[in-house]
Amino acid sequence: MVAEAGWRVAVFAGAWIVIASVARAAGDERGLRSPASLAEVEPAAVPAASEPVPGATEPDGRIFGGTHVSPGSATWQAEIYREITDARWAQHLKDHPAERRAKWELQHWCGGALVAENWVLTAAHCILVDEEHSDPMLKADFAKHRDAVTVSRERQVGLSRCVESRLVIDAFRIRLGADDVSKDDGISFRIDCAVVHPGWKPSDMYHDDIALVHFVADGPPPARDPKRVRQIRLHEDPVLAEGTSVTVMGWGKTRPVEGFAPSAQLMQVALEVQGAPACARELDAGPNEVHPRVLCAGAPDRKSCLGDSGGPVVLTTGRPNYLIGVVSWGKAACTGDAKPGVYTRVASYTRWIDDVLNAPP
Repeated sequence: MVAEAGWRVAVFAGAWIVIASVARAAGDERGLRSPASLAEVEPAAVPAASEPVPGATEPDGRIFGGTHVSPGSATWQAEIYREITDARWAQHLKDHPAERRAKWELQHWCGGALVAENWVLTAAHCILVDEEHSDPMLKADFAKHRDAVTVSRERQVGLSRCVESRLVIDAFRIRLGADDVSKDDGISFRIDCAVVHPGWKPSDMYHDDIALVHFVADGPPPARDPKRVRQIRLHEDPVLAEGTSVTVMGWGKTRPVEGFAPSAQLMQVALEVQGAPACARELDAGPNEVHPRVLCAGAPDRKSCLGDSGGPVVLTTGRPNYLIGVVSWGKAACTGDAKPGVYTRVASYTRWIDDVLNAPP
């Protein structure tokens, strides 16, 4: 649960929940980009066992204010990951004999939240990336077909058109009900459609950073234990008082090492909502970056990080839980610098979400 200044797309590296990107956006210290291809990923330095880890507190997994999520307490949490075949992994190890990371570390892409039976809400930057990046989630043809395949009730574009276009790369999947992703925990589904908000574009990561992905089972639908997998309600009130307690969850980076280093276990970090003026000052951001359709949250020594992109920000006061935000962007290193993170405000997009979820078949 730390953030690093340069995220965007699958890695929302500086975001607040550990998402999974490796490459820093060129010339942009704020937005994370999608993970690089295996061939481009360089082994990350790992601190020696005797080397103290900055920000670590107690020997119970607490790092930069983050704690492990109890199994079953975040039933809506989803992981977007990139399946790597055994053959490709073997080739990667052959090409990079110094690789010290496990396959699951490179498979992690982004976080998300289950908001309907077969739909996960995530960040647009986790879905739509610049063509310069390798291993994108969507095929190159997506850009020119985007308008035609975007699911919408208002435009009467059905889900079937999106699915039939086959623009999502087959390797990308959704995992639900997981705690430890290094153990292939939870149940897995194939992503067959991605719907990016029409206002988002790679050249402007500060607006409309929200997307929905539709998933299906590979065969007979696996049983979903409601104690481990259950959707979350959307928060529809656009007003959140400063100081409101929120929780961000994800498998993002928790150690102050170079590169991408996700957490195998699902982590959570408690933050507080901050006012836009103070947030903008701390981030040295303008009104085009911190605006009414986003919210800021932070706390001393607590932060989300690379690999948390697209993950849920949940209102922790009262029950049931409500989804209030999506991990979008942040600034500076996610090593306890106390700078707030910026999240897409879900209440600003409930009409769009409803439009997609209720589109024709």
